[in-house]
Formats: sequence, C-alpha cells, structure tokens
Amino acid sequence: MSARTLPLLFLNLGGEMLYILDQRLRAQSIPGDKARKDEWTDVDRKRVMNDIIATMFNKKFMEELFKPQDLYSKKALRTVYDRLAHASIMRLNQASMDKLYDLMTMAFKYQVLLCPRPRDILLVTFNHLDAIKDFISDSPGILNQVDETFRRLIETYNCLSDGEFQLIRQTLLIFFQDMHIRVSIFLKDKVQNSNGRFVLPISGPVPWGTEVPGLIRIFNHKGVEVKRAEFTTAGNYVTPQREGSFELYGDRVLKLGTNMYSVTRPVETHMSGSSKNLASQAKENIAPNPLAKEELNFLARLLGGLDIQKPAGGETGFRLNLFTTDEEEEHAAQTRPEELSYKVINIEATEEPGRREELSRILGEMEVAEPRPASAEKGEDLLALMDGL
Repeated sequence: MSARTLPLLFLNLGGEMLYILDQRLRAQSIPGDKARKDEWTDVDRKRVMNDIIATMFNKKFMEELFKPQDLYSKKALRTVYDRLAHASIMRLNQASMDKLYDLMTMAFKYQVLLCPRPRDILLVTFNHLDAIKDFISDSPGILNQVDETFRRLIETYNCLSDGEFQLIRQTLLIFFQDMHIRVSIFLKDKVQNSNGRFVLPISGPVPWGTEVPGLIRIFNHKGVEVKRAEFTTAGNYVTPQREGSFELYGDRVLKLGTNMYSVTRPVETHMSGSSKNLASQAKENIAPNPLAKEELNFLARLLGGLDIQKPAGGETGFRLNLFTTDEEEEHAAQTRPEELSYKVINIEATEEPGRREELSRILGEMEVAEPRPASAEKGEDLLALMDGL
C-alpha cells in the first residue's frame, strides 16, 4: 500500500462532503427576513461552509495529514468526517450522517474508477479544491489556507512517478472494494447497476499520451517498424486535445471531481443486496476488534490539529436533514444495519506452536492512552485532545 494515499483520500472525500452540504443547505435556506429562529438562512449556510473548510484546512491538521502513513480503516476515517461535519453550528442526526458518508464515498469511488490514468487522481483532487475555493471566495484568510494546501499537494505529488500513482490508485480501490451503496443519481444516469456496482464506459477519450486503439505495429530486432495491422474495437475512442493543468491555477480539462449537485435533483442511497449480506454477517461476530485500540491511537496523530468550532453562547446548532422528511430520516436510522460500513475481515494465518498464546498475550497488553492536555506531543491520544479543543 502507498503511504502517500491518505491526503488524496481525505481531500477528495472532504470535497464531496462540502458539495452535498452546500446543496442541502441551499435547498433548505429561507430568506433572512422571513426565516424563523430555527430555520436556515444563506448567512447560516456561508457560516457553516466557512467553519468546516477552516477546520478542514487547519495548518497543523494538514501537517499531520501529509506525513507518510498508511490509510486508516473505514470506521476511523468516518470518525474524522463526523467531527468535521459538526465543526460549526450545523448538527446531523445519525441517519443523515450515514447518508452523507455513503454519498461521499460512492462518488469518489466512481471518480477513481473512471480516471483515465492513475496520475489523473491528482487532477480530480485539484477540481475539488478549485470548487472549495469558490465556496470561500469572500474569506481571504480561509482561502489562503486552501492555497497553502494546494501548494503542498503540488510539491508532494507532481514529482511522483507513474508507478507511484498506480500504487496510490490501487490503495484507494482496495479501500473502496467492499462498498456497493446504490445512489439515485448514478442509477438514473445508468452508470450504476441495481447491485451497487458501477458500469465502466468502453468509449470516450483515451489517457493523455496514449493512442486510440486499433493499430498493431510490428518491429524487427533493430527497432525498425516492418509491418502494421489494424483491428476493430467495440468502443468509440478519441484522443484528448490537451493535458489538464497540474499548477495552482489552470484548466484541469478532466471533469471528474467537479460538483455533480450543481443541478438540483434528489439524491437517495440504498443498500445493495451484497451490502445487506455483509452487514448481517457482521452482526453474527459481535466480538470487539482487538486492533480498535491501536487504531484510535493511530488515528490520533491525524486528529490532533483539528480546531473544532463550538457554538458560541447559548447556541445549540441548526439541524440539517439529508432526507426529504423527518419520517424518512427516522426510518433510515431504524433500518440501516449498524455494522454496514465496518465489516471486519478475519484472516487466519498458518498457526505455529504457541503462536495463539503469544498473540493473545500481546493483544491483552494493548492499552488506549489516557486523555492528555492539548499540548501533548505527537503519538498521544489526540482523540481526547480533540474533545478539548
């Protein structure tokens, strides 16, 4: 697995989260002069977006994020976005947070699958950051934070080889491989099957730097072309006119990662049959995962820099519903299997004499670090530190 994957995963999922929240906040906003105290206004929407983006691109947070490290589990990463989504006056019920995370992950999974070449994952990331900058165009301080992350991305990833980007893409696909949530937008556009699996196109532009398939060249031992043969293809391929820009400003050319919610339409998520089966199987194994403690400490390094904005004074926060009605949200919360996204795969290695006893002893000694002050050093339980921010 690539140790450079986590920043790309976090930023792209974060971009999708902001697309969804912006669309839902706009849909539920009421003109300021007509809104009741418990209703959303456009001022509230901008405040929520600013708070979340400022938290997401916090300098200390980004420094931790860009350090080479393995990906976190789905459950650990979900914890990060749960904290991010509540970094402002907005509050989401469990069912709405589940739906938000489902939409985020399936959208980015589709983008990774469709990338013409592994390096284009960086262009997808740039598309997300370009859109995020539009959200906070009137907040120069936060805009500077995003630009700083932009420069860090360029410095870190522009120099990587194609092989390293292939490893990053493979790491992302492994992360997403068991997630098959059906999304109404994808179902209506016929890019997703009823079982939650995506339909990949066999036509369109080929990757930059490659040729349209249909020609075979044969060379002799001196490297001189001696023969050509043509063959027909099932798809209709075209050559891209230019490569997308990998600079701070420029035309990305690639449209993957742009805001698909800019056209208002309802977005629903549904569990596929395979996901339901995974969830039901997970319920059968209720024994706690012994690696969960280590995972929390591992996650702590990432969360240490998060500066969570808490409602000032007596504010309790506005509730955002990602469903059409409260009844739909309540029904989703009751019917969604608790372990849907957190299936644990047990791998049994070849057992050696005394191996089981030794493993049990090691796992039994694992402890979660006690909560410590916010000034604690890297490697301590920063989950506890986040609560103190």
